[in-house]
Amino acid sequence: MLEAPIFVYNSYHLGPAFGNTFCTIYSLLGAIGGTVAIMTLTMISVDRYNVVVYPLNPNRSTTRLKVMLMIVFTWIYALVFSLMPALEIGLSRYTPEGFLTACSFDYLDRGWDARVFMFMYFVFAWVVPFLTISYCYVAILRVVIGAGSIQSSKNKNKQEVKLAVVVIGIIGLWFIAWTPYAVVAMLGVFGYEHLLTPLGSMIPAILAKTASCIDPYFYAMNHPRFRQELRKMFGKEQEMNHSQYQTSRYTRNASRNDSDAGPSERVQLGRAPAADDTSLSCSIDLTETQPNNH
Repeated sequence: MLEAPIFVYNSYHLGPAFGNTFCTIYSLLGAIGGTVAIMTLTMISVDRYNVVVYPLNPNRSTTRLKVMLMIVFTWIYALVFSLMPALEIGLSRYTPEGFLTACSFDYLDRGWDARVFMFMYFVFAWVVPFLTISYCYVAILRVVIGAGSIQSSKNKNKQEVKLAVVVIGIIGLWFIAWTPYAVVAMLGVFGYEHLLTPLGSMIPAILAKTASCIDPYFYAMNHPRFRQELRKMFGKEQEMNHSQYQTSRYTRNASRNDSDAGPSERVQLGRAPAADDTSLSCSIDLTETQPNNH
């Protein structure tokens, strides 16, 4: 999403209008975002594997510390591979690609250092995550099939299985999005650049960028647990805003009625509601704004 304005501006000017500096920034944002997205899905698959395959093993349970360590590892992992080309220390570089309206790794560089770096990036940002994710979800499916009706009768395990299905869908979208670009990069690394065209390299590049945009919506729309957690995060704020709105509306109505009423009626219209009436109306309003957890 952060790359979109630069891409649109470059497309309007038919080239890298901002120069090499913004080309590097554009590439760096894309490399970090893409690698973080890939590794985040990998960490999620490992976490689901531990929960479903080893539910009674306390050493494999999910804790706040483990989650934080996974997040830190994911970002360090992405930064290591993304910063090397930006620093231009001989391990590849960032350069315009396709119709020169986008920038990415220079997978056409014929230097051995650059070719080795691109191959290592392909291994650690595509092959390793794909094998890890595949192993984790095959193991999860084996547990689900082996458990049969016993596991399906447990609500918690059913939720974990639903979550696994959602993430498998995300992995499928990610695989479709990133595999064409990985193929394009490997064609350049192994000397088959004559098979590449500006359009043929541009379409996979744009397709790869859609994965990070689709994943959050896929999570939120397809699994109730994520929607429930969002309600928990923003529920108090919604209740507070609703309560303030009700108070403001009552004040405006009272002021309007007070101004329209005669002198003998203002005392009755301006009085505060009884305590029982106030608590009843507030309880109804708050109940309507609270999420239904049943």
